[in-house]
Amino acid sequence: MKLRSRRHSGFTLVELLVVIAIIGILVGLLLPAVQAAREAARRMSCSNNFKQVGIAVHNYHAAYKQLPIHGVGTGSPDGGSAPFGVTTVTSNWWTNFGDSNAWRLSALVGLTPFMEQQGIWDEITSRSLVDALNPGTPLSVAWPPMGPTVQFLQYRPWVTEIPMLRCPSDPGVGLPAQGRTNYAACLGDSMEWSVRGPKQHQAANGGEVVANQTWAIRSAAADRGAFVPHKDTKFRDIMDGLSNTIIFGEILTDLGDRDTRGTQSINGNPPNEIRLNPSYCFDNNQ
Repeated sequence: MKLRSRRHSGFTLVELLVVIAIIGILVGLLLPAVQAAREAARRMSCSNNFKQVGIAVHNYHAAYKQLPIHGVGTGSPDGGSAPFGVTTVTSNWWTNFGDSNAWRLSALVGLTPFMEQQGIWDEITSRSLVDALNPGTPLSVAWPPMGPTVQFLQYRPWVTEIPMLRCPSDPGVGLPAQGRTNYAACLGDSMEWSVRGPKQHQAANGGEVVANQTWAIRSAAADRGAFVPHKDTKFRDIMDGLSNTIIFGEILTDLGDRDTRGTQSINGNPPNEIRLNPSYCFDNNQ
């Protein structure tokens, strides 16, 4: 009687390793294509957001015959009103104020009703007792119409992120923080820090507002963007033509709690430092 050896069907170790290697190669080839497709979708979403901002700007201009003012609001640019629970404050423009916004609202605030954000606009323009950090406990003192300065995390409109104003490719996160945006108004190519804008004919140097006539003239001449702070701008004022002018640009958000945009980044130094050395800011932030 002969014993016959039975052949076992299956993969050998070498065959298994070959199959794994082939699968790995295929995955390696597919991943870049998947990532490219995802990034293309993000880019398309970001482009659509930009388009919606542009449409909102045009609709605003059609309604009010001017662009939304950048750097507008209540109170004074110097402040002068105390935050909640504070009896005396200095008049420095960077101080937080609870009963006025010290003219610190960006052009995006005025655009909210034209970006399907009427609810946020209604809350901004009315008095509110809502505390964003403690929604179940109303405040004893109401927020004023048009809100406080932007640093208050308790004020719900300032901490609300509008999806249309965020680029999907920007992972900027971090709590607590203000509502972020990846689209910033273009102030122009000025090296002067125009806290008050050309209407008041004053400029700023290193964070200090100065009423120096030389600075004022130079600032007014250089502030020629679509959204010069506190300035009324109409389409007819854009002499290069709307199709040749940047009115909004894309930015990355800061991961910190105070991602405040709207004034030039001069690192607290005189504009001459940057004028003579364009890479000054980059060199001093390494």
